[in-house]
Amino acid sequence: MATVQSLRAQVDILDHLPEPANSDAAMPAITADQKIISWLFRMTARTGNTPAPKQDRPRESNPFAKSSRFLIARACRPTDDWQTVTSLIGHSAQDFLDAGLDLPLSAAEIDYFRRNHRETDRLVGRDFLAYRDEIPSPVAELYGLYRHRARLDTEATLFVAQGTGSTRTARVMADLLSIGAFASGHEVIAHLTTTYSVPAAFDTSDLIDRTCDEAERRLALPIDNPSHLLKMTPDEISVLANNIVERHVMDAFSFLEKANILAEARQDVEKIPTSKQFTTAFTQRDLPHDKAWVGRLYEAYSNIFPKWHPRPPQNESARVSGRSSV
Repeated sequence: MATVQSLRAQVDILDHLPEPANSDAAMPAITADQKIISWLFRMTARTGNTPAPKQDRPRESNPFAKSSRFLIARACRPTDDWQTVTSLIGHSAQDFLDAGLDLPLSAAEIDYFRRNHRETDRLVGRDFLAYRDEIPSPVAELYGLYRHRARLDTEATLFVAQGTGSTRTARVMADLLSIGAFASGHEVIAHLTTTYSVPAAFDTSDLIDRTCDEAERRLALPIDNPSHLLKMTPDEISVLANNIVERHVMDAFSFLEKANILAEARQDVEKIPTSKQFTTAFTQRDLPHDKAWVGRLYEAYSNIFPKWHPRPPQNESARVSGRSSV
């Protein structure tokens, strides 16, 4: 019963979180022994099953009845969406509330994107091993992880675009991954005296953007064109994704430079309020404006946290804008 009471307290705390409009009331994150019970009550719950007000609620000594009321209430609050998004973007649910924002994606959409790759990468081993002789470990493994995620996310973008006819989910995922590389940049690995942001390895936003542009181009072709995205087989999609990665993936030097800049910029603003961290790092040029990935990060904050991103100087507004084309 102590567990049920503590979980009920969590529900009360999370009551103020807005629910995403495109969510189906996700399954609650509960303990393993309650999953079957939760599923049963969620499937049978109706509007009339909501508990009466506290003052009218009879005292129940049956633990099962108390748990059932809790699980019905808990199933209506999709906290999994918040947990998934905040772990990806590096900002808390409170940050979204302070900025007056709802969730950009649901947990189901994020999971759909992450799972939509074949995971038949014949080159993954090469990504992790080829640079070990050229780059000292552990940074070689960090770069290998970046190349691995680039292949998976690029392929996932094409599969999701083919399955839904839209690149919206992939575009928003690119924003979340770009922001996460900076917001979680305090999670670092060190080599000698240099620190590198680990979440930078998951920032494949540039490749996702390029792949989205390619997917939209193919979706705009006549339907009888053999190059139309809907006509492509899984093998052809894998070949196209691999081609995009090989042409546009960052080289080891550029990636490690980016990971180092993100780590140091994030550490420099650690004690500043969250809403001003990116603005401070950008205006003080801890994030160099001449880097394309900084422009992508600026765009991501303008899309997700429009009240938090700074306005670039007029002479640089042209450089800090837009997505790259294929």
